[in-house]
Amino acid sequence: MPMKKPVRQRDGQQWISDYLLKTTGRAVHHEVDGRTLPPQVKNIRMAEKYMSRAAENAERLAAAAEAGGDRFSARQLYRIATERYREAQHFCVPIVGPRKRELHGRLLDCAARLRTLAGYEIEPVEIPFEGKSLPALFHRAPGAEAPAPAVLFMPGMDQTKENYPNPLGNEFGERGMHVLALDGPGQGESWLRGIHVTPESHAAAARTAFEHLASRPEVDEKRIGVYGRSFGSFWSFRAAAAEPRFAACAGAVACFYWDRLTIFEEAPIRFKQVFMAMSGIDDEEAFDRIAEGYTLQGHAERIRCPALMVTGEFDPLNPLEQTEAVFGAISAPKELWVFEDEFHSLGSVEAVGGRSVYGHVASWMSRALAGEFPEGYSRKILIKKNGEGLFDTY
Repeated sequence: MPMKKPVRQRDGQQWISDYLLKTTGRAVHHEVDGRTLPPQVKNIRMAEKYMSRAAENAERLAAAAEAGGDRFSARQLYRIATERYREAQHFCVPIVGPRKRELHGRLLDCAARLRTLAGYEIEPVEIPFEGKSLPALFHRAPGAEAPAPAVLFMPGMDQTKENYPNPLGNEFGERGMHVLALDGPGQGESWLRGIHVTPESHAAAARTAFEHLASRPEVDEKRIGVYGRSFGSFWSFRAAAAEPRFAACAGAVACFYWDRLTIFEEAPIRFKQVFMAMSGIDDEEAFDRIAEGYTLQGHAERIRCPALMVTGEFDPLNPLEQTEAVFGAISAPKELWVFEDEFHSLGSVEAVGGRSVYGHVASWMSRALAGEFPEGYSRKILIKKNGEGLFDTY
């Protein structure tokens, strides 16, 4: 039997990625300071082992707190366990296999326990899709008067519906908006069900998710928006282009691709490895041909609802000129926020006091669904490191 060769041309770069992981404590996003992996992790194959140990410990403590009647500590710990299991299952090598399914099951168990302690209703739902169904979580806005606005949330490529919104701090719910968080094709549970991603799949899934939201009596069907993070920003804009009934769209942690897929060709190889698995494709040439469809050319022009784009000034996964090209193609009311000296992740931003930008996105979405942005509105804002310009967004 001949020796196996790497699947991708750049798979041989894994030793470089492992060296950077060892020295920075990060599997990707090496431009950002601070470790995200335990110090014991020296290469990608060690990450799942130590992340799952941390998850198991948090789950054990959560169960003990719940059994002792301390629901407040229990829900905090179940949130930590859920996130650690999510990260652990992402780092499995091989990417898809029994261990990933096991860890994802533990993620779902902890997330289910958290929902019972969250303090507001979170309902698991199924969204029909091509003869199957996509799992989603409907976060009901506490105290909202029906019918209220709602937002479809599309996670990033390596995220899941359990990650956001955080039940312990739901920024959209706090502003009176329901949220439907969706595991789209190739993501989370949908991936484990054998539903793979294509350039068009998320737009089709979003249309069906819109129908689900519009059918709910607590939702105002005229005020349904779509919001995506990281690769979800790409999918949310494709969704808004394909479904004119969305009343607003927003994307943060930019993946606004026009004619250059930096995420697959210039970023750490892990992105392409994961996305090929999400696509169910193990031939790099075949994947590269299909990946030509991951563009907003010919789609951004069709967006008719108010649109918000949020990016870091030096995002290596989505260079600013790509974002600018997409912004220029949109003829609908639009706004672009560029955070000075920031990169891809916008979860801890100096300009907003070390917090994430997501609450500000939620405030913008609330205004957009209230009809505050007129035809012809167009605005670009550079938000400086000291926060100057931040509240010019309001």
